[in-house]
Amino acid sequence: MTETITLQHHVAGKLVSGATAFEQPNPADPNDLVIVGPEGDTALADEASAAARSAVAALAAGGVEKRADSLAAIGRTLMARVPELAVLIARETGKTVPDAKGEIIRAARLFEFFAGETIRNVGEMFDSTRPGVTVEVSYDPVGVVAAVTPWNFPIAIPAWKIAPAIAFGNAVLWKPSEYSSATAAALMEVIAGAGLPDGAVNMILGAGGAGKAVTEASGVDAVSFTGSATTGQLVRKAAAASGRRMQLEMGGINALVIAADADIPSAVECALNGAFFAAGQRCTATSRIIVDDSIADAFVAALTARMQSVVVGDPRDAKTQVGPLVSLRQKAAISALTERVEAVTVPVIGGTKQEMPHAFFALTLFDGLTGDHIFGADEIFGPVAGVYRAKDFDEALALVNGSKANLSAGLCTKSLKYAQVFKKKVHAGVVTINLPTAGIDYHAPFGGVGAASYGPREQGRSARDFYTELKTTYLSPGV
Repeated sequence: MTETITLQHHVAGKLVSGATAFEQPNPADPNDLVIVGPEGDTALADEASAAARSAVAALAAGGVEKRADSLAAIGRTLMARVPELAVLIARETGKTVPDAKGEIIRAARLFEFFAGETIRNVGEMFDSTRPGVTVEVSYDPVGVVAAVTPWNFPIAIPAWKIAPAIAFGNAVLWKPSEYSSATAAALMEVIAGAGLPDGAVNMILGAGGAGKAVTEASGVDAVSFTGSATTGQLVRKAAAASGRRMQLEMGGINALVIAADADIPSAVECALNGAFFAAGQRCTATSRIIVDDSIADAFVAALTARMQSVVVGDPRDAKTQVGPLVSLRQKAAISALTERVEAVTVPVIGGTKQEMPHAFFALTLFDGLTGDHIFGADEIFGPVAGVYRAKDFDEALALVNGSKANLSAGLCTKSLKYAQVFKKKVHAGVVTINLPTAGIDYHAPFGGVGAASYGPREQGRSARDFYTELKTTYLSPGV
């Protein structure tokens, strides 16, 4: 019997019902679970924005220690609920249970980290050039922040937006993806029980229309968005027109370079993890594998063999290493992109001709691609990667930098010289050496270059740049 979970918005500390506007079945087993929820509109977004505005004053009145305690409490509760929430994420989004557990722990650590940052939000004081005058630099909250988050990290990405927003005294108007709304509702339940003022975090459900309503709601001071480049550009234009500060993360066309001196088994594991784990649904996933021609044949053979050994299946099964895509819509999009590649070259393994049930998609690898190929122009966001063969390290680096959206770039090498040159010359926001392109720490800055990102970096101590207004005050004791 199929389980149905019916969701509600959360505004001003209360649950708000609405007519069913979207459905999300278990992408691995539609007969197991279906999640249904309402679509938020402009009126609801404006109501939530007003509640958030009131909460900003309440957060300030409560003081930093109370906010820190609430964020720490959220972290502890998430840690206590890891097993339960991991199964929910697996059933809703197709992420494997071990992967989901890791994400929830990361989200808990994010809330704990920003609990500390709440107390550490200090400024500066120094002498003015004018005798007897003191200069004070402080960091004030921006106000009401609209946050739009995707489904691929349904708890971690909301955490790295909501936690710093609250830490620095802001209130949040949050629109999660319609593909991960049950997970979002579970996180919202945890947040609502942590002692924050009503309206400090408001959750409005729905698809694109709800997202537009949230980001353009009256009273919103800043917008933080993670999602597709197409939607991100719409958000950017709207925020710019209204004069709101913005922070956009719009994915990446990420490359991993395999140098001639690389350890092939290690490089294969880096490529396998970066390109295919999480079904390739990570903004830092590897879609372009750039291999020195001298070792390309051996590398492709070894990677193909490892791909054949990967267990694809129900994400709740302990043996499964890769689950399905998040939805049939996503599968159709990945299939269309893959078919464009298949029109000019045959995959080494996988491809659209390999039939897969429900939202599953075969791990797919192409070889012999060129610099002007689709892999260098569009984010794939599925378990599909292409091998480019480079004559030397310089050509490989040029291929990496030819992307319009380098969020993450990696290099596998035994050479300190190659590593140092790569770090210095690669045009990317996140750089990895002898590691997969996917995988970041919660206490470090995150963001890309070019079309990948816009605005201040997310996560770590850098988060303060977006969530605060810097104020300079000149103080004189008077006459």
